[in-house]
Order: sequence, then structure tokens, then C-alpha cells
Amino acid sequence: MEIVSPPFDVVFTQREKEILILVAHGMSSKQIAGKLSISQNTVSNHRKNMLAKAGAKSSAELVCIYLNFIQTSNSHL
Repeated sequence: MEIVSPPFDVVFTQREKEILILVAHGMSSKQIAGKLSISQNTVSNHRKNMLAKAGAKSSAELVCIYLNFIQTSNSHL
């Protein structure tokens, strides 16, 4: 199965991208909330929005799509 990456610079807000990077580093919503000084509910909402925008079914799939996008972007440099 080939993963098609959405255009993250266009699709995700800056805050969503920050949260996605922290998720990719293995942080929980609670840890992310503490680091960014926002509520855990706000983190959960951002995560749900990103899943919907990317068409991912899980955070793990979302991170895979993101990493694929980064790899593809770097190969074009």
C-alpha cells in the first residue's frame, strides 16, 4: 500500500504541526498539553482535526504519513 501524503504546509495549522511533531516524538496528549501550556482537551481536538484532514485512522498512521511526507520533501531538495 502506497501512502499519499497531504500537503502539510497547506493543510495543517502551525499549532497542529507543532503537536504532530511532539506526537511523532512519542509524547502523550497530557505531556503535549503541559509543554505547550494548553489544555489536554485542546490537544485532543487538534489531534482529531489532523486525523480528519489527513484521512488517517490513528495517530500512528498520521505519523507515518507525516514521516513519508518529510522523506519525500527532502528527496526533492
